[in-house]
Amino acid sequence: MSRLPLKRSALTVPVTVSVVLPTMNEAKNVEGLCQKLCSLKQSYAQFIEAIFVLNNTTDGTNKILEDVSKQPGYEFLRAAYSEGARGSAIRRGVEMAQGNLVVVMDSDGQYDPREIPKLVRAIANEGYYVAIGRDRGSESFSRRFISEVFKKLTKTLLGLEYVQTGFKAGVRKVLLDTIPEGVSGLDIDVRWMNNVVRKGYGNKFSNDVEVRLYPRLHGKTTFNPLKLSLGLLYTTLSLALQRKTGRELPFLRVLKELTLQPEGVLKIARENR
Repeated sequence: MSRLPLKRSALTVPVTVSVVLPTMNEAKNVEGLCQKLCSLKQSYAQFIEAIFVLNNTTDGTNKILEDVSKQPGYEFLRAAYSEGARGSAIRRGVEMAQGNLVVVMDSDGQYDPREIPKLVRAIANEGYYVAIGRDRGSESFSRRFISEVFKKLTKTLLGLEYVQTGFKAGVRKVLLDTIPEGVSGLDIDVRWMNNVVRKGYGNKFSNDVEVRLYPRLHGKTTFNPLKLSLGLLYTTLSLALQRKTGRELPFLRVLKELTLQPEGVLKIARENR
């Protein structure tokens, strides 16, 4: 979606930035990420808080965040909890945010907090309501291939190209209006961006901000790329049908869980049955 020559800022008051980080089992990554956020905090006055929202976390990430937040200079860190998966964590974090502009960023270390101001500028200076980071950098061939196919699909069916990225920003009021409630899984991003267009914010939506995607330092991804692609394909087709008929395709619960939930969530669900 190309940029429009917008001149009026989306915010009429001084910008304050909250960073929301949906988090699941990132004990080996969060401390280093907190250090980078602290470095940004010292040089970027608009940045007021970072909210790590933990979902189904079992590896002690919460204890690490608690210990770090007690250190001098790290008082801006907050930890919260949500039920469900990525979607629930994002919604919960934005609801809690005190800033009038919210950045949503994955907590696995693949994005650099130093690029947060780039997304903020697209909104505060250029008049956009929502800005998405356009990933460039390190991805496996299979993930890159799936990503490119999905981009073409969403562009054809929904008019959206860059949706499934883990680095986004927006005016808090607009995010609360567009982030769907009750969507806990990994389909949150495509449903969220579909709402941005459906609710009339499409002409103030930027996907031209390039951000670097780095390899994970520790751990493995919590989702199966093939299963996720199938779930997102079904979701995209369903949303395209909804635009024409007002109704989505039925999505069996077991199929949704299998394709749109992180592996760790499925394991916990099986153990609790």
